[in-house]
Amino acid sequence: MRHHFIAAVALSSLPLAAHASCPLPGQWWQSQQVVSNSAILAQATQHQVVLLGEQHDDVDHHRWQLHALAGLYALRDDMVVGLEMLPREVQPVLDDWVAGLLSEEELLKQSRWEETWGFDADLYLPIFHFARIQQIPLIALNITPELRQRLASEGFSNVPAEQRHHLPAPLPPSAGYEMRLKEVFDQHAMGKDDPAMLRRFLQAQLSWDVAMAEGLASAAAEGTLAVGLMGLGHVIYHDGVPHQLNGLGIADTFSLLPWSAEACEPPDSGLADAVFVLPAE
Repeated sequence: MRHHFIAAVALSSLPLAAHASCPLPGQWWQSQQVVSNSAILAQATQHQVVLLGEQHDDVDHHRWQLHALAGLYALRDDMVVGLEMLPREVQPVLDDWVAGLLSEEELLKQSRWEETWGFDADLYLPIFHFARIQQIPLIALNITPELRQRLASEGFSNVPAEQRHHLPAPLPPSAGYEMRLKEVFDQHAMGKDDPAMLRRFLQAQLSWDVAMAEGLASAAAEGTLAVGLMGLGHVIYHDGVPHQLNGLGIADTFSLLPWSAEACEPPDSGLADAVFVLPAE
């Protein structure tokens, strides 16, 4: 019955307006057209992996993620949520949280949230509670900074598979992604004129991407809808994690982003498969 409903909704994915003027809060934009909420969610649930980008310190981004998760779960009971925020070593903590065995305080303490992630936990706790109430598995996607640096310095082939969670070597970055990463490096790195340091930085970022991609691909291989929460930089322009997912044989990825309109112009259609317009701050 659900599949008939989804198919019917998908047929309604024609643009609501051929050429809407200014982006308005509450609208979904796809290919520079306004598309209904039901149509976007129906499209998303037909994919193996859905990525929900975020700016880590933006409360509206996390509220949007929660609303999107609820909408996706209404259409797909078989869903898991992957988290950039935590390394794989804390997976037992997430399992205990969903099972109702931990308080908020115990969750944050045992996951070493402040040391591991550092962003305000109150931004994320509503999502954690949603997963526990609905009994949706939470998956720790990340690897520790120490492992990222080791992979960047020594190379994947020189780190034993069992010490790198059996992660494969990442695909080389696209030209656009490499350029954006280099811009970040130039803005923040002390040794920005050191080619070796830049190379290690790029490899660390690719290790980060492939770790999250592998975690989502493993979940999707079970036939579930794998939804990943992660920073915008890992999602935009289908680089980062979508690119690494493609290298792992998961080409069926759908990327969604929150977006604030700063001018009366439609969002760049290349940013993601669809973007949601948030109210102005």
